[in-house]
Amino acid sequence: MTDNTTQNGWINLSNGFDVELQHGIPVRLSNNGLDIPSDDALLIEEVTRLSGLTVVISGWEDADEAGEQEARLCVDALLFEQVLRRLALASAALFVDRYHTPIDQDSVDWDNAEYARDFNHAVECCCLDQGEMDRKQYFSIYVELMHAETKRLIDAGESPMVDAE
Repeated sequence: MTDNTTQNGWINLSNGFDVELQHGIPVRLSNNGLDIPSDDALLIEEVTRLSGLTVVISGWEDADEAGEQEARLCVDALLFEQVLRRLALASAALFVDRYHTPIDQDSVDWDNAEYARDFNHAVECCCLDQGEMDRKQYFSIYVELMHAETKRLIDAGESPMVDAE
């Protein structure tokens, strides 16, 4: 299991399939054009073990490459807050990478913009409809975590890895 929010990109699974992670959150599967049947239960088990998040497969579709199929992954809606927390940690790392300082109480524009983006992304990762989750309910948890993480990173002298934008 990982809470590694810097884990991004495609990761090989034991059967030759790949899973795409964004900030440690599984978002897609690919069969890499392999001509083998998928065992969805085993794929879910391996993705859950790798990411620490329970997922379901949302249907296989043909991809751009010949013979390749991809499937969208949906994180269990009960893990919505955990997904949002991972996104808050990634946003904290981005802030530290850009500004080399912790977020302060006057950074309301950053707080609001990142929360709006990350809340919508968490909703998408959990395959929820807009309005299913109460946007106001998670704001203070998100902001407190993001601020604390920037302070921790600065105090520890850590220079987090972030994806190029």
